Amino acid sequence: GLIVFTITMICGCANEKYQARPIESGQISAKLENKDATSAEFKSFLIKQGYKESDLPFASWGLNELTLCALNYHSKLDVVKAQLALAYANLESAGVKQNPSLSGNIARSNRANNDIRPWAYGLNVEIPIETTNKRKIRREEAEHLLEIARIDVADVAWQLRSIIANDLLRYYENLAQVQALSKEFKQRDAIVNIMQKRMQLGALSNTELHSAKLQQQKALFALNAEQAKTAEIQTNLAADIGLTHEKFSKLTLKPLDIDATLTQQIAYLSVPRAEKLQESALLNRLDVRRSLEKYAVAEANIKLEVAKQTPDISLNPGYVFEFGDKIWSLGFSSLLSLLNKNQTLIKEATRLREIEGAQFEALQAKIIGDLEFNLANYSANLQKLNQVKQYQETQLSFERKIQRQYDAGLVDKLQLTQNQLNTTILEQQLVSAQFNQLKAALALEDLMQKPIFDDFLLVTKFSENNSTEMVGTSP
Repeated sequence: GLIVFTITMICGCANEKYQARPIESGQISAKLENKDATSAEFKSFLIKQGYKESDLPFASWGLNELTLCALNYHSKLDVVKAQLALAYANLESAGVKQNPSLSGNIARSNRANNDIRPWAYGLNVEIPIETTNKRKIRREEAEHLLEIARIDVADVAWQLRSIIANDLLRYYENLAQVQALSKEFKQRDAIVNIMQKRMQLGALSNTELHSAKLQQQKALFALNAEQAKTAEIQTNLAADIGLTHEKFSKLTLKPLDIDATLTQQIAYLSVPRAEKLQESALLNRLDVRRSLEKYAVAEANIKLEVAKQTPDISLNPGYVFEFGDKIWSLGFSSLLSLLNKNQTLIKEATRLREIEGAQFEALQAKIIGDLEFNLANYSANLQKLNQVKQYQETQLSFERKIQRQYDAGLVDKLQLTQNQLNTTILEQQLVSAQFNQLKAALALEDLMQKPIFDDFLLVTKFSENNSTEMVGTSP
């Protein structure tokens, strides 16, 4: 009977069956190839984020839309989501009580002592009893580890958004530079044509023509180099959002109104705003929140080690049928810790808490320093931008003057074209200054780890007190 009972108990515990799930590279490759921004899966994801069916599919794609695509398709996010699911499982297991254990034995005597029965059967139950709320403390620790896992998901989501924003800015800058360099090449080509005609008439030396041709070749080389970057940037953007280059090439990207963008940013990032940005960064950055949670985990570890000074107890009721005698028993067991009250592990946990506290202070100091540097960099780029604008205004005024002189027959076509070339070169410098300003603004936003700018780089609603929340943080 005892053997049958034991076998029945063991079989009754086996509820879950092992299911093999081997990795097949061919299926994974096909999965990557099938990711599509127009798929029903992505549409369903967008509807969960609050979009209406009438808004889909997107007519054009900017930072927000590309980020949503990355949150749905990028494999890096799948990794931290799996880790988050594991943290949820750990939280459940941390709150589970220890199960009682069952043991039994059987023996047969040779009746040398004239036993009443030749058989002996024994059955023992061990019931563990945890003391000093250790299970509650383990659950508290698991809750903080779960929050760290949630922050890790938000951190990866933010990293994806930041990478997309920077590559999208590179894309817009590339388009602007290609346009400016194309204009320069056309003007240098026009200058070479005029000089060739003059040299044929003997009105120009070969040296001057050779110098103009050299500048023309340099302009063509710079144009070709910038055009070659376009495919590379598009490939990077496709990888950023988790699509193949072929699928990404079918998307229409939104244009960038750089003047409107800079006007809003400069008005928004005023000096009084800097103090609020620092306060928000110190409170809401993901690494700050992670550091606080790690400190809380260290606190929970100390609580657990202190609680372990009180040993757990095990009750051991049992029944024995021994060669005809029926015997009931009740025992208990516990670890003795009379001399060493877990002092060593308590000290170790306390030192770990001190380390986490020091790291938190160092992190805040670094954030303050980085924010001051980025604000100074933003101001320096703004000053350079304003200087280039002043130079451009002066040049445009001079160009209008030359145009009037040309219309009056006072200057020739070569002088007019050379002056227009000077204006184009200043336009290139202005493009560089404008995009350096946008990059400085993006660096500020990245330091905040919180969206300050919307699609694309226009000022969005920003609350200094709200914590950063990214899409896709559920397991």
